[in-house]
Formats: sequence, structure tokens, C-alpha cells
Amino acid sequence: MKSPKQTILRCLSWAMAGALAILIASPALSQTDETLNEALTAYAEGMQSEDRDIRIQRFTEAERLFRASLESNGASAALWTNLGNAALQAERPGSAILAYRRALILDPAYARAKKNLDHARERMPDWVPTPASGGLFDTFFFWHNTLAGSTRATLAVLSFTGLCLLLSGSLLLRLPLLRYPAFLLGLIWVALIASVLVDPSRSAHLEAVVTVPEAQVRAADSINAPLRFGQSLPEGAEVRILEDRGGWLHIELQNGRDGWLTQNQVRRVAQKES
Repeated sequence: MKSPKQTILRCLSWAMAGALAILIASPALSQTDETLNEALTAYAEGMQSEDRDIRIQRFTEAERLFRASLESNGASAALWTNLGNAALQAERPGSAILAYRRALILDPAYARAKKNLDHARERMPDWVPTPASGGLFDTFFFWHNTLAGSTRATLAVLSFTGLCLLLSGSLLLRLPLLRYPAFLLGLIWVALIASVLVDPSRSAHLEAVVTVPEAQVRAADSINAPLRFGQSLPEGAEVRILEDRGGWLHIELQNGRDGWLTQNQVRRVAQKES
């Protein structure tokens, strides 16, 4: 049977190993590459042109280059937002909203992505419902959307490390007062773990965005089924996937109305680009 001292030392070693793993796993900032410079140049040229066709051509090229930069440098909230801006200027609201949503998965506090997503949603037809922000989760975890998931995970490891150190000091040095800050760190650790585990972004694989100009929603999973709505869903409409059935998706709008779409009409928010 292990002594309390051995148990404490093992707890400390686990905590320190976890903290080290988090630090090692933290991605380094990608350096600006030639592809990114080309994307920024194409975007600037689009902004300067007064010809609509040339603008769309340059913004479409910028979107392609931003996507290539994502593939070479790795995903970041800034790059996804840049891609979304180019897509929006190229009159591709579906790709833009999808990009902003993916940026906010990586960094929920990224203000530019939030602002531009709101702007893109405002351009949708009035009859298309958009996701509501906030809710019970955000009421109790008001800081949740100010910290990225990786940051919350790191803080959880550090708070657990501090908890172990304080409990160890309380037992080994016989200082009962150290238990009070340990209790506080314990509460912080539990809150951070809860925030990571019930993070709404974890359900992003069940959310999708229409990326075709018009998506005809059917009443059943058949091309011969009658139309579910009086009009097609426009590009950029956000839906929740209820069921995936052999090329067909049972989807639901934010107001509860449901129907069926083919898989090639939408892109999942959490799915990697192919």
C-alpha cells in the first residue's frame, strides 16, 4: 500500500507531465508565406477595382489562395476569417459563413470573425432563421467565449497542478490554511473541465451551411419527393443535421422546420476541406 507521500508525489508527476504535454502540443505561429502574400495582393486588387467581374475574379482567386495557405500553414482563426472575407466579396455567402464559423471554433473570442459573421447573416433573406447567440451555458460560463478551447485546456492543467501543489504543501508542511486556496483552484479546475467537455463547438459536426445557390428541401430522402418548403434555401443558410442516410441529410432549421437535402448541397462546419 502506497504511503500518502508517495501518492502526492505521483499526483504531482502526473500534473507536471500534463502541463508539459500541453506546452509541447501548443502550435507555433505560422510564418507568412508566399501564397499568403499572393492572396493578400489579389484581395487588395479586388478592393481597388470598380469592375464587378474583375472584383469577383480577384476575390475568387484570393479565396483559393487563402485556402492553399491554410493547407500549407495550418488552420488559424485569422486565415479562416480572411478566406471568409474573400468569399463574401466574391458573392459566395455560403463559403463565407462556413469560414467564419470555422474561425470561431478555433478562437471563440476572435472579434473580426464574430463581426463579419453577423454581417453575413444580416444579408440573408428575412425568412431564413439564423442561430441565436447566448443561452443558459453562456450565462453561467460567461467567460467561455473569451477563451479558445486550447487555452481553457491549458488553464485546466495549470489549475490542477496548483491544486496538487497546495494540497501537497498542506499535508507535508502541515499548513491547513493552504487548503482554502486549493479548494478555490479545485472549483476553477472543475469549471474549466466542464467548459471543455460541454463546449458547444463539439457539436459542430452536426451543423452545416448551404453552399449552393439554391437548395431544394424535400419532404423525404428521394429526388421524387415533394418540396418541403415553398422556396429553396439560399446559399449561406445554416442547418442542423438530424440524420445521415445514404447521400441524404435530414436537416432542421433554427425555427424547427425540417426536411431533406442531398449531401452535396451543404458543407459541415467541423468537416475538413476536401
